Formats: sequence, C-alpha cells, structure tokens
Amino acid sequence: MAESTASDDPEALARQYGPLVFKAAYRVLGDASLAEDVQQEVFLRLIEARSTDAWPDAVKSWPAYLSASAARAAIDVLRRQRRWWRLLPLWQMHAPTEAPSAEDTGLAREQAQRLRSALAQLPRREAQCFGLRYLQSLDIGEIAQALSMTENNVNVTLHRARRRLEAQLGDATMETTP
Repeated sequence: MAESTASDDPEALARQYGPLVFKAAYRVLGDASLAEDVQQEVFLRLIEARSTDAWPDAVKSWPAYLSASAARAAIDVLRRQRRWWRLLPLWQMHAPTEAPSAEDTGLAREQAQRLRSALAQLPRREAQCFGLRYLQSLDIGEIAQALSMTENNVNVTLHRARRRLEAQLGDATMETTP
C-alpha cells in the first residue's frame, strides 16, 4: 500500500527515495552541492509532470525510474559545465579588463623610457637584433635573414645585448623575456 501511495504523491516519493536520488547524482557528479541540486530538480520535474498530466503512468520501479532520472540530470549538469568551460576562455578574452591605475601607467612609461634609453646606448647591430626579437617577435631565422647574419651570430648578438641591458637597467629578468 505504501508503494501505491508513494506513486500518487511526489512529496512521498521525495521522502522515500530522496537519498537514493542524491546518491545516484553524487556518483555521476562527485559534488554534494550539485547532487543536491539534481535531487531537487528531479522531484520538481515530478511535481510539474503531475500538474500537467504528464505523470509517468507505467512506472514499475520507482527506485529505478528516479535513479535513472537523477543520472540523466547529472549528466546534463556535466554537459553544461563542459560547455561553459569551453566558452570561458573566449568570454574572458572579450571581457572588459580593468583600466590600469595611474601609478601603473606611470611605472610602465618610466620603464619604457629606461628601455629606450638603454637600447640607444647599445651598438647598432645589438639594438637591431634585440628590437627584432623582443619587440617585433621575429624568430632567430627571420632575424638572421633580415640582417644577413648567421643564426649563431644572431644568438651571440642577442646574448650580448641582453647582458648589456641587464647591466644598464639593473634587471636580471631581461633573459626571460619571450
């Protein structure tokens, strides 16, 4: 008799099979809060089905029916998350960024001016190689071709330019610049 009462009442189904639905969702999701959301969604769908005459008539086993519903709803949650994580980098790329503070802008200008002054003091070939590599983002082969140098000579010239700039600017991080 309890089975027929439960089949007629979504609240009774929720009380009786709520933990089962939670466990089924948790097995798929591995997150208790998401599993609780799925559990609530499963029983809300039952309540909505009851009010729209879409109630499942031929349910032979409520535990199996509700477990399957929970698993399907949990898989839908995973799909939504996966879709979101694929789109997140695109969204972040187009999202407005914070404007730099006046202090950050001033520091960036000061650093740029110091770099320009230091580059002006380099020998011409070293300044050219440095500018093409780190300001124009050319690779070593392209620089060698553009300046009629060997790739080895470009590497040596870049090394010398970085060392001179580090000495002038007092910044040992120049070598890690891409």
